[in-house]
Amino acid sequence: MERRSTSRNVSLDWVEQGNRDGDIVSAHLIQNTYARLKLQYAEKLRQNWVEQLESPNQALEQLSLAACLIELWRSMYGTRPATEQEQSLKNTASFPGFVDLACGNGILVYVLLMEGYKGVGFDACRRKSWETFPVEIQECLEERIFIPRPFVDVLDLQGIGAEIHTGDFPDNTFIISDHADELTVWTPILAALSSPSSPLPFFVVPCCSRSLAGSSYRYPPPKERGPVQKSLDGDPEARKVDDSIEQNLQPASGDLKALRAIKIEEKTESGFLNSMIGSLAAKTMGVAEEIGFNVEKTWLRTPGAINMALIGGRQQVTGEWIKNRGPRDSPMEQNQADAVLKKIMEVVERECSKDGGVQVAARLWVERTKSLHQEQGKVHEAK
Repeated sequence: MERRSTSRNVSLDWVEQGNRDGDIVSAHLIQNTYARLKLQYAEKLRQNWVEQLESPNQALEQLSLAACLIELWRSMYGTRPATEQEQSLKNTASFPGFVDLACGNGILVYVLLMEGYKGVGFDACRRKSWETFPVEIQECLEERIFIPRPFVDVLDLQGIGAEIHTGDFPDNTFIISDHADELTVWTPILAALSSPSSPLPFFVVPCCSRSLAGSSYRYPPPKERGPVQKSLDGDPEARKVDDSIEQNLQPASGDLKALRAIKIEEKTESGFLNSMIGSLAAKTMGVAEEIGFNVEKTWLRTPGAINMALIGGRQQVTGEWIKNRGPRDSPMEQNQADAVLKKIMEVVERECSKDGGVQVAARLWVERTKSLHQEQGKVHEAK
């Protein structure tokens, strides 16, 4: 659950999903905000860089993501960064807060907090870079191992030896899941579990492909999702066929030309959708839609790479935020919440079946998480 170093750049292309209503965040606005953030933070972040296992370019990548989120939140909540609030006499709508899953070096949390957005980040291992931030920022960065609530409910976690986070977030919290590995497919599930009557919005950038148990797992490439395919998605027998697809799709041994062609194709939009990350993105999107989310996509591009970010719940939040910010506990909403919880458990049980069921998957998750916590701690302490 440690954020990985990538080569992602700052070119962000906002892509519409179908014929949806609502405003689209302009890539031009994102670029302008990125330019301001880069001027304000980049040099100081480079001077204070202490991470031995990551490139200082990570700072620019996190600044680009911060710019994207700032403009997304402006469109959703009507909120503005602190620098603009100081220049305006108008009141700014309140922001509900964010949580950054597997926050890694903490740069994204640092920048967003400095820009006036309240929130927290947590990771399995405390990072040396956290100590370079002001004390008030450090207080918002937590070292915790993550164990999803469905796993907590079937395990005895006494004596686990570390602080635990179960994914229970306050109402309306915006979830950021940037290269969160094991937590990628869990993200929409956590968003719905935290608030079944009004699932939390989220922003996911997929990376390493994992099952719900945290094990390496390559999901089958996405198929055309017409009405027939959507009905098959709920068919256990149809899922067995999908899950039987080879998990490490490779050309014949020694066929370097074919392998090179695959790698080149993965850097295109059509090729990305059939890549490991593309399949992970499609799986995450499918799970989110299955439990009731409206999911939108945006491309993150570089000259030599491409990735996709998934945004869940934007339209609902944008439409309802100003109207109703309070708790939702009417009988109709409670019935809706019960239906969502039932669907979530169906999804969790189905997805954990490939690892031997929920109880087995939970034990595998805890064992791997404890191992990651201990190994990462040793690595970062040694640097």
